[in-house]
Amino acid sequence: MLRRINLALIAGAGFFLLGWGGIAVSGGNAHSSSPIWPATAFGICLILRLSRSRADDIAMLAAMLPASIVANVLGGAPWSLIIGFSLINVLDMMAGLYATRRFAPPRITTARSAARFAVAAAISPALFGAALSWGLVQRNGGDGALAGLQWFLSNFLGVCIIFPLGMTISLRQLSKLKLQSRFVEAFIVFAAVAGAAVLAFAISPLPLHFLVLATAIIAGVRFRLMGAGAALMIIGAVSLSAPMQPGISLVLQVEWLQFLLAVCSIVSMRGALLMNERDMHLAIIERRRRRAVRASRFKSQLLAHVSHEVRTPLSAVIGFSGMLETGALSADRAPEFASIIVHNGELLQRLHDDLLDLSRAEAGALALVPERVKVAESVFACVGGIRLDTALGGKSVVVDPIHDELTVIADPLRLAQIINNLIANAYKYGDNYSPIRVSAGTTNDGFGRIEIVNAGPGIPPEERDNIFRPFSRAQSVGRSVPGAGLGLSIAKLLVEMQGGRIDFESAPGRTTRFWIDLPLAA
Repeated sequence: MLRRINLALIAGAGFFLLGWGGIAVSGGNAHSSSPIWPATAFGICLILRLSRSRADDIAMLAAMLPASIVANVLGGAPWSLIIGFSLINVLDMMAGLYATRRFAPPRITTARSAARFAVAAAISPALFGAALSWGLVQRNGGDGALAGLQWFLSNFLGVCIIFPLGMTISLRQLSKLKLQSRFVEAFIVFAAVAGAAVLAFAISPLPLHFLVLATAIIAGVRFRLMGAGAALMIIGAVSLSAPMQPGISLVLQVEWLQFLLAVCSIVSMRGALLMNERDMHLAIIERRRRRAVRASRFKSQLLAHVSHEVRTPLSAVIGFSGMLETGALSADRAPEFASIIVHNGELLQRLHDDLLDLSRAEAGALALVPERVKVAESVFACVGGIRLDTALGGKSVVVDPIHDELTVIADPLRLAQIINNLIANAYKYGDNYSPIRVSAGTTNDGFGRIEIVNAGPGIPPEERDNIFRPFSRAQSVGRSVPGAGLGLSIAKLLVEMQGGRIDFESAPGRTTRFWIDLPLAA
């Protein structure tokens, strides 16, 4: 509520100051409408930038209605026109808000999107207000056509001054410009804009308006849309505060100023948009270059790890197969060596599957089929199918009681793969005596949690950031452990693709606990 009140106060105060300022430019006399009216552009811009709800819209529009009435009263207009113009101002802004939100692009990145935005936010509401103004003045016995034309031109001039800066200024855009390191350049550029405007409008009797256009283009090129907007604000402020030319009507001079600002706005904004497009394409090229560098490094790392990890099981398969083929082994030892061949073949198959999953994920082609999965059934199926490696002590896997109704949304095959990877990791890196414990339950935020706990050397804090990276291996175990370092990275990938979470906590020298959270089934 306090925020809404503050927005209403800002809207009312800003609308009054800009509205009265536009009337004061004409000398404060009673006119059918002011030759310049930046207040409407300010109102539309403010609501588009700051409003978060319809209630915010209503609060700011309600605050701007009395502000418009006071500004028109100070301008000396008749009460019939004061009330009428004030209501038309509000309707004008409502039309602009509707057209902008309904038809304008969400971001201005190209000249086409800028033109669409200008038609929706500036031209269409100004035409709508001009039509209403024509009817109001015509009904009060005035020249409705002239009033409508003047209304359109005055609102359009306000848009040229307010919109370029008002719709682009933000802390993020300011940070992109790096003004702290470019302070001297910014000072020189905008001082040149102000100097050219003063020379063209206040000092020189010669027509030097081309200098204004040139400096506005430079400001747009160097500081993009915000630079072009700031330049137009400076030019508008200087031109409106400069003394009017004697012998030329005020309306004619303001119309000439409208034309000049419109040309400056179109040309400088177009230059800024072209530079924005260039920046965007350069950013895309740089992103693709970095991606290519990462892919090249990944490929080199992949080849190095695969060649190392494949060599040992492949040598075992070829060696023992050759011994079986030649009959060099006795018949009673043949099953033992056949089992070794099968085990090393499974290692190769697991490496192949992991690499295939990794490459599919990189290509965005890893398919998942989520469904309701009973956690207890999945855990017991995984534990029952594990082949324990007797070379590391043949540790047991203990499953704590799991509620039969605990059900999550997951791909059953991928969930089994995740559990197998975590248990295998605990098996390889834990000690040779303590069992691996598996448990499951629920969290307070709507997830089902599966935990795998093992005792052993643990994971030092300095290795925490690398533990889920592909090909990352624990450096503190102190012994050679089979595997390519892909299990945890693939587990993390699969968990997050299913809308889950994975993390761990470890007490070095004691225990390590990994857990995965998956959405509970409704």
